[in-house]
Amino acid sequence: MSESARIHVPDVPLGRLIRMPGGKTAGQAIEDAEKGLESLQAESMVELNRVLKSAEELYARAGGKFNAMVVNAFYDLINGAVGLPTASKDRAIDTMLVSLADLLDYYRTSGEWGDKSVQVHLSTFQLLLRTEGARDRDGTEAILSGLQKVSRKAARG
Repeated sequence: MSESARIHVPDVPLGRLIRMPGGKTAGQAIEDAEKGLESLQAESMVELNRVLKSAEELYARAGGKFNAMVVNAFYDLINGAVGLPTASKDRAIDTMLVSLADLLDYYRTSGEWGDKSVQVHLSTFQLLLRTEGARDRDGTEAILSGLQKVSRKAARG
């Protein structure tokens, strides 16, 4: 059985616009790109707030106990949000999402539930959304390192 793969190479208009006679200067193109990112950042923050609200609702539905349907929905929600904070240049939130997704993946495959481990991730999610983590990089890195330790410890049992 033979399958063919199709490779899609997206058009990158920035290079084409810069090379066009009478086109944008590199500086103008970069400014326009930054404006586009700013609009994505606002949309990203709205979506991240929606994800947090949905995650808190799922956490409440779990009621402190393992519930396969809730854990699977929770995992799908968080896993689907991984990468979203990239638009707002917020690696800290993305790192937290990856840690929470790892934790939820462990819980859904093991059938266990660690209420406090999930709660600390959600509290950190709230904190990172409500404050600007970039102001205190060392503090943010310490928090993220702690979350990753929580995820690893839960996976070890």
